[in-house]
Amino acid sequence: MRNFITPAEEVLIKQDKLELAVNFRTSIINAVTEDYLPEVSKVLGISFDSFFHDWNYDKNTGILLLDHSQLDHEKNLDSTFENNLFTLIENVGSSYHKKPASLKVIKFTQNICAIESKEVLLPLERLVYEKGNADLLLQQAWEIKTGYWKNKGQFEGLFNRLIEDMFMMWDYKNNRNYLVFIFNKLYIMN
Repeated sequence: MRNFITPAEEVLIKQDKLELAVNFRTSIINAVTEDYLPEVSKVLGISFDSFFHDWNYDKNTGILLLDHSQLDHEKNLDSTFENNLFTLIENVGSSYHKKPASLKVIKFTQNICAIESKEVLLPLERLVYEKGNADLLLQQAWEIKTGYWKNKGQFEGLFNRLIEDMFMMWDYKNNRNYLVFIFNKLYIMN
């Protein structure tokens, strides 16, 4: 999604209250999701299990991810490349969050790469979630994604593609997250 920022969020951002803008959007999206999932499931003829979202306020872009655990995932990866990708994710991620118990590429095309990580929460994060402190978890998720952005060049080198955008969505209930790379149309020339 592009150009998603609402006038209310623009005011918050101009007042240097990005955290409030993120919390505002998250509250609205979570409320709308209850009505949205059944409708999109009906329109597409697929029953979705979960709905996730992430936003890049700097680029005014966002992503919505509908999850259906029974769908086959599209990927065309060489096992060596996949192992290198997982190693890089573990190395970069180890500075910011718990090492996942498992990683799986769920979609890989010329435009996008989406990876699911399972068992990513520390006991304290589970407790924070169970106590309903979503604001703290949103702050932490923002910091983790910022850490991945700082390492964007390493991922571009591995993919041999420029990364246009990166999103990270957390499923605290099921102890997993999704890391999604959106590629630029240009390749890196080595």
